[in-house]
Amino acid sequence: MKPLKNLLITISLIISSCCVFGQAKFPKVNYKEDPFYSGYIVNLKGDTIKCDFKKPDLGALRYKPANSTEKFKKPSPDDLKAYYSTWDSTTYEALPLDTDSYDPVLLKRLESGTIRLYEEDVVSNGYFMNGYYSGGGTNVFFYVSKDLAALKEIKSNNIIIGGESRKKRKAYLLSLMADDPDLAKQFDAEQDYDLRTLRHYIHAYNEFKSGAAK
Repeated sequence: MKPLKNLLITISLIISSCCVFGQAKFPKVNYKEDPFYSGYIVNLKGDTIKCDFKKPDLGALRYKPANSTEKFKKPSPDDLKAYYSTWDSTTYEALPLDTDSYDPVLLKRLESGTIRLYEEDVVSNGYFMNGYYSGGGTNVFFYVSKDLAALKEIKSNNIIIGGESRKKRKAYLLSLMADDPDLAKQFDAEQDYDLRTLRHYIHAYNEFKSGAAK
């Protein structure tokens, strides 16, 4: 029986050593709570409320009134007109996408001023079929509004955009800049129509209007 007893003791020592080694090599992970970001919302009454925001690694940005005991919730056009947070230092506004729609959508405001430029990201889910994952992705749409008028779609990563050609979309944007002849002439001769180019001309126009108002 003694050899058996010695064998059991040896096995126990080996297991104990493995446990100690495992704890030393793979320490217990201390999960930290998501950091808070500051910001505000504008509710449906038009009141501006200071808020705390947090952005989980997986999931949408959430907010609650600052220093309150309320639960965090996702921004929704059903609850607010706009919000801003230091997480991405960007303002989002709840606006209808066109004159035929009355349901507002939260849009990212890229440029402010007389002409405002907005971005909408539409995420579509893919599907799994015959052993392959297909579809899914993000469609990005860009809209402009002059003097807070109805939004007009001017660019997208979609092949089809409202049935209008790039030429027509550029002509519309050009018409919004008509009161700055020099800038309009430059934009009319511009060959590029990427987002960086559009932001450049919209920003330049807003600077022109801002200077003219002084």
